[in-house]
Amino acid sequence: MIDEMLSYIDQHQDDQCNLLKEMILQSSHTSDKDGVDKVGEILSRTLTECGMSVETVVEETHGNHLIFRSAASNTCKTPPILFVGHMDTVFPQDSHFNWYKDDGEKIYGPGVIDMKGGLVVAAFAIKALHASGLLAKIPITFICNSDEETGSLTSKKIIEQEALKSSLSLVFECGGLQGEVVTGRKGKTGYSVQVHGKAGHAAFAGKEKASAILELAHKIPALEGLNDPERSLVVNVGVISGGVGPNTIAEFSQAKIDTRFIGEDDGIKNENAIRKIVENCSTPNTKADLQVTSSRPPMEQSQNNLLLYSFIRQEADRLGIVIKDELRSGVSDANTIAACKIPVVDGLGPVGDCDHSDKEYMIKSSLTEKTKLTISSVISLWKALEHGSFNQEIALKN
Repeated sequence: MIDEMLSYIDQHQDDQCNLLKEMILQSSHTSDKDGVDKVGEILSRTLTECGMSVETVVEETHGNHLIFRSAASNTCKTPPILFVGHMDTVFPQDSHFNWYKDDGEKIYGPGVIDMKGGLVVAAFAIKALHASGLLAKIPITFICNSDEETGSLTSKKIIEQEALKSSLSLVFECGGLQGEVVTGRKGKTGYSVQVHGKAGHAAFAGKEKASAILELAHKIPALEGLNDPERSLVVNVGVISGGVGPNTIAEFSQAKIDTRFIGEDDGIKNENAIRKIVENCSTPNTKADLQVTSSRPPMEQSQNNLLLYSFIRQEADRLGIVIKDELRSGVSDANTIAACKIPVVDGLGPVGDCDHSDKEYMIKSSLTEKTKLTISSVISLWKALEHGSFNQEIALKN
């Protein structure tokens, strides 16, 4: 039966590319609610044709979030396998990168690997399972959210709720050029440092000059000094601002910081170190405060994630697809799922590079490869879940 489903994908390669093209040519920047909702309509049409029900979570300012469910997800005693992918991209409506190109080897277009290609992989895996009759037996929930590129602020709770009801999760962000599949991701916290001084005329400044810019300038080297490559700890002061003119003592200055860390403990220790630097002001009559602007927990390379990866690796070997596990610095919705303590693997989308740029591309052959890998992995995992062997192995490892 697996061979029949793999053959189904071979027979529908053009259909996969046509679906990908349709979604890419539909602009769907996170702020473009209408555009994101139109991508959702394309997916709804595709997936409801093969028996998936759809629940629409309406949003006023962002695109609606969609939750697709196979019939078995409502009847099967085994908790479902959770698929996750996002419909939004980083490219605004007026971007010059608004075209689709297929040169036979690579496909180019906005969001082709981040992550409309991943949505196509997941959708056609579901279509193949439906064509074989297995979708009626395998419980699958598929979340398509609209705001991942800005931190999944409105979809985080939905993802958490569905993750807690699931056996495991597969996320379809892009795969690496060397076959990397993601078993861990760093955590991320963003901060804003705000420094307050006292305004005045620069010509009459004395020793007690309360310059907010001067104080921020003292803090930046200290903040950058927290970087620790041996611990894979990153602290980056990426944006600074302040002052109103060269002849005015700056009353206010601000810095925006991005941090990345492997373990939760590292994140806590790093935040404490940042707070200490921010709170201790050496410039007279200045004060500073720290605000958390964004946060994603680390997706640690847990034994459960590695067990899930081992099932996927076994199917990849059988299909002759080269993969390897990776700890990736970037964050995704897999970070949120990992915090729910269920096994999760990411990077199951097609392979490509240059995402978030007008050079973004996908290696065309990887679209069918990753779809076949998803089909084989889902069947293998479903059998293990039904027989209880997957949970038994988790219990042994923990």
